[in-house]
Amino acid sequence: MQECHFILLGATGDLALRKIFPALYRASLSGLKPTITACARSPLSTQEFIRHLSIKAKEYVKDLDPTAWESFTTYVSYTPLDLTKTKDFQALKATHPNTIIYFSIAPEFFAKACQNLAAVGLNAPGVKIVLEKPLGTNLASCQEICRQISQHFKEEQIYRIDHYLGKQSVQNLFYLRANNPFLAGLLGASYLDHVQISVLETLGVESRGGFYDPMGALRDMLQNHMLQMLALATMPANTPIEDMRQVKLEMLKSLKPLNEESLKTQVVRGQYSASQNFKGYKQEEQVSPNSQTETFVALKLELDHPNWQGVPFYLRTGKRMGASLVQVVFVFKGPTQTLVYTLQPQCSLKLQLQGMGALKSALDAGMDAYERLILEVVAGNQALFNHQNELEAAWSFIDPILESWQKGLTPLLSYPAGGFGPEAAFALLSKDNRAWITHV
Repeated sequence: MQECHFILLGATGDLALRKIFPALYRASLSGLKPTITACARSPLSTQEFIRHLSIKAKEYVKDLDPTAWESFTTYVSYTPLDLTKTKDFQALKATHPNTIIYFSIAPEFFAKACQNLAAVGLNAPGVKIVLEKPLGTNLASCQEICRQISQHFKEEQIYRIDHYLGKQSVQNLFYLRANNPFLAGLLGASYLDHVQISVLETLGVESRGGFYDPMGALRDMLQNHMLQMLALATMPANTPIEDMRQVKLEMLKSLKPLNEESLKTQVVRGQYSASQNFKGYKQEEQVSPNSQTETFVALKLELDHPNWQGVPFYLRTGKRMGASLVQVVFVFKGPTQTLVYTLQPQCSLKLQLQGMGALKSALDAGMDAYERLILEVVAGNQALFNHQNELEAAWSFIDPILESWQKGLTPLLSYPAGGFGPEAAFALLSKDNRAWITHV
């Protein structure tokens, strides 16, 4: 039986109700015994909060066992808390040597929350903090947020969460090569023509327009999730788990910077327009009617790394696509030879070799990502969390793209909702005599 004190800031928010509490419930079924202090500004009693939480659980928790849920809620108490008021933090106590504070709050409150936690002694060595993205909107803002947090917490206390890294399907990008010498030998510069990574969503921005419009696809998806997937897919297969963060950092630092010419020719950005009974992006709730925010990005990049020298990587992500899909495709030299690793909607591996039919295998996607990551924090394992240096390496690659867009070097192209992006995204590959591979 694992025990911990779990303090959740922002407990009435969508993320907490939709993801974090269901993950804590499932973890409790697996043996975790958390004492949970839920905190938010709403002036609720514990009973009122649990009633609200239980209503949401019926919507967000699959296979909810009413008896088990009632037992779980006995772990939960509620404390009204204003993040800007130090006196409110006096009500919080480190009641367990393994205390976890989860920041399910906007990043602009991170620094103040850390300052107030430290003021009441909740930055002692046994305390760990979990930070949700986004951490900054560019390299400078990321560094400033990290600087402010580091005034109160040491690096070994900080867990920067990327829920993609908690998905077993994403971790399998690394484990497939680590545990299969045959694949490890094939996936490199000697045999590969190129690699494709696609993260496509049929959904639009829904009710997240207020968050999404200042961010866009490049910041929201490519800077973190997709570059982390790329690092896992390319890191040496013999990397020990304890060295994973350092080796991922090396892979991210090996990204070749895009110069002014390549920023014009190797980057495509788009925004979905009304089509097939779907609203256009500019008609979405909380989105500016003059918005220049991209909902689609495609780019070509390379790694300055001996294992991947000369192998181009094509990345694309978009909203209101014709399919929901997360996929990594390794394309071998020679015609119609591919290894397709599908992470969503179903985890599977498909090998297509010349002269053979496709060999396909379903893979176990494992436990929920948030449940896995919460258990890793409880255990004190940081391998599946981002180091500050990883974030900075990713932003160092992304910043020149953002700056080039501000200069107007990459036009914002329209694409129909329900399609697969602007025509320029297809030309990005066709001019290299290649094509996007989409196995749905």
